[in-house]
Amino acid sequence: MFDTFEKPFDSSLSGLGNSLIYPDKDPLNLNPTELGSQQLPFLNAPVDNAGNTLATARNVGTLTATQSFSDWIGRADTNDYYSFNVGTQSNFSLSLTGLSADADVQLLNSSGGVISGSHNWNNSSESITRQLTAGSYYVRVYRFSGNTNYSLSLNATATPVDNTLATARAVGALTGAQSFSDWVGSADTNDYYSFNVGTQSNFSLSLTGLSADADVQLLNSSGGVISSSENGGATSESITRQLAAGSYYVRVFQYDGDTTYSLSLNATATPVDNTLATARAVGALTGTQSFSDWVGSADTNDYYSFNVGTQSNFSLSLTGLSADADVQLLNSSGGVISSSENGGATSESITRQLAAGSYYVRVFQYDGDTTYSLSLNATEVTPTPTPTPTPTPTPTPTPTPTPTPTPTPDWYSQNLVDAQIITLTSSLAADGNLSRNDMISIFRDAQDGSVIDANELTDLRTIVANSSLFTMADHVRVLSNKIANGDPANPRSGFGNLSAGSSATQMENLIGKWFLGNDRPDTGYTYSYVSGSLFQNGLSADDIYQGAVGDCYYVATLSSIAQEQPSYIENMFIDNGDNTFTVRFFNNGVADYVTVDRYLPTYGGYAVYAGWGGGASTSTNNELWVALAEKAYAQLAESGWSRTYSGTQNNSYAAIEGGWMDVVIRQVTGLSATSQSVNNMTQNQLINLVNSNQILTAGFVYGGGFGVVNGHAYTITAYNATNGTFYLRNPWGTSHANVTWSQLLSLGAIIQWSNV
Repeated sequence: MFDTFEKPFDSSLSGLGNSLIYPDKDPLNLNPTELGSQQLPFLNAPVDNAGNTLATARNVGTLTATQSFSDWIGRADTNDYYSFNVGTQSNFSLSLTGLSADADVQLLNSSGGVISGSHNWNNSSESITRQLTAGSYYVRVYRFSGNTNYSLSLNATATPVDNTLATARAVGALTGAQSFSDWVGSADTNDYYSFNVGTQSNFSLSLTGLSADADVQLLNSSGGVISSSENGGATSESITRQLAAGSYYVRVFQYDGDTTYSLSLNATATPVDNTLATARAVGALTGTQSFSDWVGSADTNDYYSFNVGTQSNFSLSLTGLSADADVQLLNSSGGVISSSENGGATSESITRQLAAGSYYVRVFQYDGDTTYSLSLNATEVTPTPTPTPTPTPTPTPTPTPTPTPTPTPDWYSQNLVDAQIITLTSSLAADGNLSRNDMISIFRDAQDGSVIDANELTDLRTIVANSSLFTMADHVRVLSNKIANGDPANPRSGFGNLSAGSSATQMENLIGKWFLGNDRPDTGYTYSYVSGSLFQNGLSADDIYQGAVGDCYYVATLSSIAQEQPSYIENMFIDNGDNTFTVRFFNNGVADYVTVDRYLPTYGGYAVYAGWGGGASTSTNNELWVALAEKAYAQLAESGWSRTYSGTQNNSYAAIEGGWMDVVIRQVTGLSATSQSVNNMTQNQLINLVNSNQILTAGFVYGGGFGVVNGHAYTITAYNATNGTFYLRNPWGTSHANVTWSQLLSLGAIIQWSNV
């Protein structure tokens, strides 16, 4: 960009009257030539150690470190030139200090052309930082107004060899923590580090000590992005990830400004306690044993195995949490006996009486990464002493009647209390499964007497907690849990969470909300039943037609998913066979669900929001998946985790206005995603993304032009190598754009894509 900034000329000629005429100063004009003007010698002028032209420049020679010079400039000596060369690509910097009047400085190429300038006001110091290729250069110090001494410092150091993948700094095998200090900025925009792990490992990095905005990426052996941390300003960055054995890179890169940094890399072999088969063996538990470990996105489960030799009182506590982790007590087959699943960083605990046998404890991540302290305790149940009876005469035996057979105690009678729920559940689960319809029947059975009592509520929660015993489908388990144990959406909807004494009406409202899709998002339009099919002739990016809600970020992302990885859309929906669909989303990689019906907002019988393609609501050619996915996303907002902006945690279409595509990628697919300003990318990088099957979108918030709408999201669907344009699909279904790389740069596009 051309620099149009120009300081006004200071025409004050203190002490000289008006007998001399001086030209207005042009910082690019080395030899003033204004007609009628002249430069007159001054008496007693200081000695000039630097030349006044390129040809007479003071020869610094080869610059390999720091060299400093002192001189002056003023009305009698308006320019000082210094010549130097660098023998290899170098990071160059200069500073001009000690000024008492206004002087400026320029870095020039071997022909005298300006490479960079610094022209601060008054007596402010000047500085230039630049990366230079091997060659010859000049520095020009020149007067703007007044006379001043100055100190000039020049420095050049060979560019680090860690600026590309090929020249990455070799860390070698990473088996613990290693730390590095360096810097990135305009003269050194990238630092790469290569390392390898010999076995599956928990990897973490931290980038600290920043004074400007720098970011960091974890790359695979081909340079593809695995994970990024791109906080704003001088905020520290961090990445945590579980890595398979192999080779990797870390890229530290400038976003804005120049900064030193401290980079810490750590890798530890993944614990072998991540499955039942590899559980950490505690052995016979006869007292208290304590363990410290952590769970998070890179290590989601820790298992511990133990046994008790006799009937015992068992207890555990999970403490020292900084994020949300939960705990379960499992039987020898992995079935859930008891759970503790408090919210946030609240400690967890379980107390239970156990028969002799083998057991497991599972500590697992719910949200975030956290260390923890686990305490296990088992004490033998002491039998009550039986008093020795006083001997009595032996009575004459009498015939003993044959006892009436009694049922053998089973799981239902041992774990459930309400007789009606015991009977119904054991009957429905006779096939080894509790289905969606089975759970609806069990919930409705608890409405007897129009009130859900404490025993019924406990039984419902016990059934949900032991869902694995009934091979319950994941969506059935999650939706049942929202009814039995609660969800933030329940009180926000006005229904409230279930409790002892809840009414049959409240139960029916919750069943309708979670299983039947009756709790529809608020809108000012009329809901109408819409005919058609979930999909018509497969999936396509062109299925997307944004309507009268500002969710371009959401539908543009759906468009890219449909084009690049349509299986995620296909697996997003479960057809319940009763004109309702359960829709899956991901909360930090964990599946969450809502249910929608076929009723959609209409005006005059036609779509108001996301279009369905067929026309009127009665047309059998309608394709419903986009409109249903949009409706489901609006319903999901009420649970509170998908929409975090103020005023967006309610069940309405207005709640989903405004957002970013990388968030949607994670929430719809469960994949990790990267967000990058196009100004920090290369053209080839973007072309490679287009040619991959990665989900790829672009957002524009810095202005429109070239057919692009500002404040809008697009899907990048193709690259035309013939004319060098990228095709941006507009989710409106019209007004698409073809833009060049330079146009994307000028628009400041934000590119967001899935990492696989």
